[in-house]
Amino acid sequence: MSVRGEFRRILGDLLAALRDAGLAPDTASALEPLLERAGDDLSGAAEAALALLPRLRAGAFSDAIVRRRFEDAFERLEAVCRIIVGRPASQR
Repeated sequence: MSVRGEFRRILGDLLAALRDAGLAPDTASALEPLLERAGDDLSGAAEAALALLPRLRAGAFSDAIVRRRFEDAFERLEAVCRIIVGRPASQR
């Protein structure tokens, strides 16, 4: 799978976890267009996602299974975004 495809897949996983929990509708609405933006501007979509991710907190999830799905997708998305924009984890 391409980096672009992986970004879209992981972002989709994160959005699904947010929808399933009914959390962060404003942030989810801001993240959703990045699925399409990644087709033309992957680095811009990754940069935008990195800016939005700090708004999300796993502690807001009451369901442990959905929280784990969210945490997994969050960590994977953050990591792939950092790779795309060339920003190591130490530069959070």
